[in-house]
Amino acid sequence: METPLEVYETLPIVPLRDVVVFPHMMMPFVIGRPSSTRALEHALIKDKRIFLAAQHDASVDDPRPEDIYTMGCVANVVQSLKLPDGNIKVLVEGVDRARAVEWKEDKGFYRVVVKVLAKQRETSSDAEQTMSRVVSLFEQYVKLSNNLHYDAMIAAVRVDDPGKLADTIAAHLLVGVDEKQNLLEIISPIERLNRIAGILEIEVDKLQVDRMIQSRVKKQMEKAQKEYYLNEKMKAIQKELLEEPTVRYHPARSVVLTYSRETGEVHGKAGSLTWAVAS
Repeated sequence: METPLEVYETLPIVPLRDVVVFPHMMMPFVIGRPSSTRALEHALIKDKRIFLAAQHDASVDDPRPEDIYTMGCVANVVQSLKLPDGNIKVLVEGVDRARAVEWKEDKGFYRVVVKVLAKQRETSSDAEQTMSRVVSLFEQYVKLSNNLHYDAMIAAVRVDDPGKLADTIAAHLLVGVDEKQNLLEIISPIERLNRIAGILEIEVDKLQVDRMIQSRVKKQMEKAQKEYYLNEKMKAIQKELLEEPTVRYHPARSVVLTYSRETGEVHGKAGSLTWAVAS
């Protein structure tokens, strides 16, 4: 088996806050920092290719190379729109995993030499079984989640390539940046799918517990509301009995009810009652 040639590119870099971009992923975001704006403008002048990598700490406004993960994603800039406030809204499409190996400071921004990581192919029966398991877990995850559109998500994972499946699901997981960065750093599609399966199992368990708790809380609230309504209705009936004449005809029971102001009771043919529900 021939060893694939190593591919290097020099690209402008845009550090991202709280976002990890994966191959095959369409991602909109807003660029506002001057250095990132210059990097984007450089990319638009050339071939619209850019290197995107997450920051270790999103609160750092002017990140240095040591503040940024070396593993990121080469992406194509699909659209860009300058906003009235001077920021730029961009839509990018992730293409390849890549690792920054050298940093070059340019005119107000950084360019990086990146090593593009070749996509690995998996065609074994184990790969098919793992894919099937992950898709099943992801379907459960989407059904339980209130933040993902079921039909769109299920359509997105109807793919035959294990690597694309792993990256598509990873992009839509509602987990932290550190966990997503870990997934980006796993090169093997099967290893990545197995890691995603473990994450999904944990997340599905969490969502099921949340759903059960929400159901119990809802039932308790409904019970409390019902009890409150009945209590208020009883108070209204008692008030009505106090204000109306002492003798009333109860048509539903075909009895005459007599209210005693002294004892606070209602007497009738059916016996002694403390209150009565008027039909």
